[in-house]
Amino acid sequence: MKYPMLLTALSCLLFQSVLSAQAPKSPLGQTIEGTWITELVDASGNLQLFEVGTYSPDGSYTGANVNGLQSAHKGIWQRTGHLEFTLNVIFFTHDAQGTFNGIVRVRGTAKLAEDLNSYDSVAERTVMDTAGNVKSITPGIVGHAVRMELLPPPE
Repeated sequence: MKYPMLLTALSCLLFQSVLSAQAPKSPLGQTIEGTWITELVDASGNLQLFEVGTYSPDGSYTGANVNGLQSAHKGIWQRTGHLEFTLNVIFFTHDAQGTFNGIVRVRGTAKLAEDLNSYDSVAERTVMDTAGNVKSITPGIVGHAVRMELLPPPE
């Protein structure tokens, strides 16, 4: 009589572990809120500094690019799954004289590393003229970002 009860208890435990394995992982700590340093892969396959950007708790994004011919990058982000996020950004481009000459829209995904201090991303860039007419679309832009560290003050 003891064995059927033990078997039932073990079956219940096994069933619970199967259910918990199928449940989504906890979102606690899974955030890209904060300031990140982003690099993109160039045509040669090397990572090159791209921008410093901040993901805010309200789902907004602001970035400053290394290219002085671009406006600030403004966007929105959202958590979409376990360590996964989506991001949409828009910015304006200017010629050397500062004249507005285009719009760039970026749509991408980011996969946060398990240590929560870096992420890898893939994006699609759409370049438009000043009226919003699409001039080109570039898919598969690969990037990597690391969380900006708070350094101790100088002595």
